[in-house]
Amino acid sequence: MNLRLVHAFLILLSALLAVVFGFWCLAMYQREDGLASLLSGIAAFAVSIGLVLYDRWFLRKTRTL
Repeated sequence: MNLRLVHAFLILLSALLAVVFGFWCLAMYQREDGLASLLSGIAAFAVSIGLVLYDRWFLRKTRTL
């Protein structure tokens, strides 16, 4: 496995972790009704989307390496 694929895999794992954290924050929001939990959940999902887009861009850009 080359360094390019390791990088892409780690970015994908980071996006998955952000999704899990987002669901956890939303579950905390349902239990405690804290605005910070809701905002953290929304931010986590936004970060996850950003990471997936970055991963896609990175793989496309480094395809010829």
